Amino acid sequence: MSGLRAYASYRDEARETFTRIPEHWDVVRGRHLVRIRTGSGDTVDAEPDGKFPFYVRSDKPVMSDHWEFDTTAVLTAGDGAGVAKVFHLVTGRFMAHQRVYVLDEFRRVTPRYFYYAFSNLFHLMALDGSAKSTVDSVRRPMIADMPFAVPPLDEQWAIAHHLDRETARIDTLIVEQQRLIEMLRERRTAVVAHATSRGTLVEFRRIIAALRQGWSPNCESWPADGVAEWGVLKVGCSNTGRFDAAENKRLPDDETPRSEFAVRRGELVMSRSNTKELVGAAAVVQGDYPRLLLSDLTYGISLAADADPAFVAYALASPAMRVQISAASKGMSQSMQKISQRDIRELRVRMPALDEQRRIATYLDEQTSKIDTLITETERFIDLSKERRSALITAAVTGQIDVREVA
Repeated sequence: MSGLRAYASYRDEARETFTRIPEHWDVVRGRHLVRIRTGSGDTVDAEPDGKFPFYVRSDKPVMSDHWEFDTTAVLTAGDGAGVAKVFHLVTGRFMAHQRVYVLDEFRRVTPRYFYYAFSNLFHLMALDGSAKSTVDSVRRPMIADMPFAVPPLDEQWAIAHHLDRETARIDTLIVEQQRLIEMLRERRTAVVAHATSRGTLVEFRRIIAALRQGWSPNCESWPADGVAEWGVLKVGCSNTGRFDAAENKRLPDDETPRSEFAVRRGELVMSRSNTKELVGAAAVVQGDYPRLLLSDLTYGISLAADADPAFVAYALASPAMRVQISAASKGMSQSMQKISQRDIRELRVRMPALDEQRRIATYLDEQTSKIDTLITETERFIDLSKERRSALITAAVTGQIDVREVA
């Protein structure tokens, strides 16, 4: 946005989506700019080989053999995880889910300008009151009553053209950084695979001293973070391969803690139930957490004296072991798989001598730490790029910058 000037004069507007706009712009509610309706399709109507895009409540459409709209429209999810996050600008024939809003018949706005303004500011209308999270579902008045800053049509074209160009540049940078992350993760996997490929192949039961499953109390949604509070581990505590004690839910004060399920220093915590990619993920408990308890979705595994926990955690994350874990897991869907204690005991793992295990674990700690740092830095760059993209759009569609000359 550097080099872009502000408009000559502004007027104050106490609106949900902006506080001031250029003097010659109008404020118009959504109901006066677009027709608001929803689709009629259901997820079961999807056909993988269909001819028409079928917009559901996710980022990517599925396909359908039928269509119900033939128009240019802006679409947004009406409920679920996509609320105030999923938006599409489409033209032509398409199908829409019954909980997807279809906004068309544009009046006083160009479709692309409206898309930029609506997709970038609608989250302010969909806040649940906490200013942090969105509501579970979108109600029609949220769209109908949303105030838009509406410039003359020639300025709308200029703004949309400028944003098309600038957001394309940012999006290209983001895609390049995402590819870098993929390469780094592939490198990490290769390093772990090579380092854990030596040793005698043994059944996992041979290196297990004890295997226990946690319990399932009713917990608060927020984590325990004080010495007087008890927490029950969430399944995601071992997703990254490093134990995350913050991944827990607070045990209510009226629930009696079962201290026999407390995690123990040096044991492996493994996810019993998770997605296909993460079921069986394991991490070593490095510290003392006497008030953190295993949940029924996690296992606590104590190893025999000749097995180094850090090495075994790396081995479980290797491609060879992931193939075994995936084959042993069972469930009704890819998003919820489970692995039994019996199947864990029957896994086969390569185990070198204990001194070699420790040397390998130390080497992998160093190598994966470097790679993980690069991944974290790259993810931060992506987050900053997305923030810059959003700030640019907001500034343009609320008139905080004048793009007419550069556009």
